[in-house]
Amino acid sequence: MSINEDALIESVAAPTVIQRADGVTAAERKLKLFCDRSFLSLWSYSGIYRDQGDTLRGGNGKEVCDLLVVFEEHIIIFSDKDCVFPNSGDIKKDWVRWFKRAVLKSAEQVWGAERWIKSHPNRLFLDRNCKQPFPIDLPDPKSAKFHRIVVAHDKTWRCRQELGGSGSLVVFPSIVGAAHYTDPVLPFTIGQINPAKGYVHVFDDVSLNAVMMSLDTVSDFVAYLTKKEQFITAGKLAIAFGEEDLLAYYLQNYNAHNEHDFLVPSGSEAVAVQEGMWHNFATRPERLAQLRANEISYSWDGLIETFNKHLFAGTQYRATHAGFRDQERLLRLLAREPRTIRRILSDAL
Repeated sequence: MSINEDALIESVAAPTVIQRADGVTAAERKLKLFCDRSFLSLWSYSGIYRDQGDTLRGGNGKEVCDLLVVFEEHIIIFSDKDCVFPNSGDIKKDWVRWFKRAVLKSAEQVWGAERWIKSHPNRLFLDRNCKQPFPIDLPDPKSAKFHRIVVAHDKTWRCRQELGGSGSLVVFPSIVGAAHYTDPVLPFTIGQINPAKGYVHVFDDVSLNAVMMSLDTVSDFVAYLTKKEQFITAGKLAIAFGEEDLLAYYLQNYNAHNEHDFLVPSGSEAVAVQEGMWHNFATRPERLAQLRANEISYSWDGLIETFNKHLFAGTQYRATHAGFRDQERLLRLLAREPRTIRRILSDAL
């Protein structure tokens, strides 16, 4: 064997095959599809479990969260609840019942998942039997940036019936904690569920679709979450009549670094985002032209997913640093690019 041939052959361990769950309910499966599109398959995982009990006899894992995204220092925890909105005829009573089941209970799951991840980052699994460890190294809990998201379904029809408009939840940060379900109750209005435990984003069917279809790279998505959290906790948002309207406000404003941001006009203490802003933004010719220009950028996503497919299936060959964790770190270089840069890169290719 020549020296050149010898240099080409590496000792490669048996490939690791990663099996990802698809979600149990239709709502969870839809959420997974959204996340696979936005964050790509290598960084989003549905149905995460923690080990407990006698795992040697078939496992007794308990679900930590419905979906987990890990990318560099960012950890995004999703809890998805599809609870039927009651129809007793008393809208305030119906709202309180739905809020406690669909929003408050989900928020508690998210906070619990965050506590577990901080305490036991090496005890997460992809299956209930706790045989397949979570494949990505989690960031140091001391430096990790947690983003908490509740996805609550089945209230849009009733919201449209009672309030009209898009059916999206009103974002009203001055409502805090138990004020969501004690008199005077404001149905279909979400504020800060428990600031002491960290801000929780609450998306419904309308806003989930708008946010995840518009911010469909991990960099763009976490930038929105981070700046929204800072904007609200600083008391700069008075009210937004829908998450999608808040998103439109963000996408139409740029800071000094030419980044999308939530800006407060000079001389104002806070911002009120009017209803209908999303519709006006989404139908503007400039926005439609931007979406057309972005079409080429999805070839970059396709390139990353080609690598991901073979990494999951263990069908890579002649790969330097062939281990899953090493490959994940390399592929981050491609996946951290925001949508606009992906457009430029794809056009260059």
